[in-house]
Amino acid sequence: MSFLTRGEDYLAKAPRFRLVGRDSELKKLSSILVRNMANSVLLVGPGGVGCTALCMGLQASKHDPDAPFDIVNKRFFWLDTDALFSSGDPVVIRDSFQRIMATLDRTPDSVLIIEDTRDFIEAARNIGTLHFINALCLAIKSKRTQVILEARDEDLDIILKSHSDLRELFTLVDLAEPEGDALFQIVSERAGHLNEFHRIRIAENATRTAIELTSKYRSRDAGMSRAQPERSVSLIDRALATYRLGAHRKAPGLAEAEAARKSAKDQQQVVAAEAAMAQSLARWTESQEKIKSLYKRQRDGEIAVLELEEELDKQVATEAEARKSPDNQVSEITGRIAKFARLATGAGIESDEVRDLRGRIEKFQGEIATNRTAFDALTKELNDHLELTREIVLREFSQISGISVSKLNEDEREKLRNLETELKNRIFGQDHVVRMLSNAVKTARVGRRNQDKPQASFMFLGPSGVGKTEIAKALAASLLDDEKALTRFDMSEYMEKHAVSRLIGAPPGYEGFEAGGILTNAMRKNPLRILLFDEIEKAHPDVFNVFLQILSDGRLTDNVGRTVSFSDAIIVMTTNIGQPHFLNPKLTVEEANAEAIREIEKTYRSEFLNRFAGRQNIICFNKLDLPSIEKIVRREFDSIDRTYTQEGIKVTVPEADLKAFCKDHYDPAIGARGLPGFIQANIEPIIVNMILESDKRGKLDLAYNPKRQAFEIKET
Repeated sequence: MSFLTRGEDYLAKAPRFRLVGRDSELKKLSSILVRNMANSVLLVGPGGVGCTALCMGLQASKHDPDAPFDIVNKRFFWLDTDALFSSGDPVVIRDSFQRIMATLDRTPDSVLIIEDTRDFIEAARNIGTLHFINALCLAIKSKRTQVILEARDEDLDIILKSHSDLRELFTLVDLAEPEGDALFQIVSERAGHLNEFHRIRIAENATRTAIELTSKYRSRDAGMSRAQPERSVSLIDRALATYRLGAHRKAPGLAEAEAARKSAKDQQQVVAAEAAMAQSLARWTESQEKIKSLYKRQRDGEIAVLELEEELDKQVATEAEARKSPDNQVSEITGRIAKFARLATGAGIESDEVRDLRGRIEKFQGEIATNRTAFDALTKELNDHLELTREIVLREFSQISGISVSKLNEDEREKLRNLETELKNRIFGQDHVVRMLSNAVKTARVGRRNQDKPQASFMFLGPSGVGKTEIAKALAASLLDDEKALTRFDMSEYMEKHAVSRLIGAPPGYEGFEAGGILTNAMRKNPLRILLFDEIEKAHPDVFNVFLQILSDGRLTDNVGRTVSFSDAIIVMTTNIGQPHFLNPKLTVEEANAEAIREIEKTYRSEFLNRFAGRQNIICFNKLDLPSIEKIVRREFDSIDRTYTQEGIKVTVPEADLKAFCKDHYDPAIGARGLPGFIQANIEPIIVNMILESDKRGKLDLAYNPKRQAFEIKET
């Protein structure tokens, strides 16, 4: 058995394959293959990015009119890893691999392609044949063959650790997710294949919507977690499947007729709508009966062919046995049959029984083909009015992600127009911060900005509990419709010198190298996010070198040489430096801000501070006043009321009691964090105990007792 598939044969499995949107990557791969040194390739990318498609594009490019003969001369072979290791017998596997290497050795300009390199390495390790990697490296060194290893990002460390010469012999090609027009070309090409499968047209706005949604949001659904273009294609496929099932459950045009019936203004319109409904149902019933009849005939025909083929096999086997039997050892009749069978076979003549069976099979197959044509024509007739549109894709993604259609359908401009209002509804007492933040984000997203820097970068100063972290969460919820799009790094975990390796990955040979960098891994998975670096004064000075590169160049290179872009990220940093100045009652707001700024200028290097839009985005938060605290506490009580309404309890707190509570319990040193914590620890238990200990439901009035400085249930 051959475990190598020639490039032409591999490409023949996908007759409609066409590589689009990857011209620059194809040229890069081609140039590496014609080098003298490091001319094997380690092709790395997230799952679904198209590593295999790029290799297939290499094979397909040999047929291009302008294909260089350097690539035309290459002989590509795909390794069937699963088949090679399927026997589990080390001896058989070693012999098979030796034959593979011999084939590559005697084929000039051979290139071996291993699709899932981790599977190959793990299988070789499990069977005790890890020396296969040594054999490949030796063949590369001696210029007998070249190798393209395909790998996912998360598997790169396993591959690099399998042999010390891989870094020297292979050139790492990091295949990034396509963007812009290239992504649209690829998804449109794949959408054409889905069109053929589902037999439903796909509107261009549906394709663009799928790309927009899957680029902006990251669903936690396993099938939607792969890289582009796979995410977009998967969403279109799911939307088509859902739409197709829904459309085939009811008569075409029935919904429109029913809507016309409901909106009819006179009896004539009612009669016309009802006639249209009846006509639509009649056509639908007729079509359904035809489809079921065609399906039954198709199924019966296929079963009949299977039975006839089994009968044919038995007849051929019987005649073969008869040909083997000597005439003197069987009956006279059987002997004549055997003699005739031998003569007929020699003359190329089949027996009457075999001819009859073959004729019946051919007849049934013709009927099946005719039936299939009729079935396809009827299906096409039913599907001709169907088209996948933007609205259908939005509904499907809403089901997957849990984000409402109205939120998904909200225009980006509308989001930016409402950004300041959205933030003010959640952040109280910091209107100046909200205004500066909103304007900076709007400018970054709409106006002209440097594509080599993050969208916007901010440093927040101020007392604890005034909303520095909360505003970053609110920004994520407003812009990206999900608080979890905020990635938070607590810089107290990065106080040691070696901690920088946790962000970008440890150097080769050090512990943790295989894990990669937490920050770079997160950005590779989703570059469209908000990054919060909390309490940066606690980080080791070496970490600030990483910050400088992010803020200045908008990119980082991880421990294995992959470049990560931050151009779609919004960076927020918070610091507690200068906090005492904000709490000093002797200082005005302006004086406190000036003192805090002077202190951070002494703490941080100028080159670092200048990265925040020339220090314009270094923003001081105010100490919260009582009216702001009262709004925060009222929001907390409203949240409690919504939570326990489903238990049949309506929680009410008089405004005067709420104000008295805030006045007694608010501590500026703790900020807004103290009061919600007090409510959770002292007030919610009152409600919970009432639910558990009694059947009483209805209105629950809470009254504040100034002497005890606590809330009590008001007796009614």
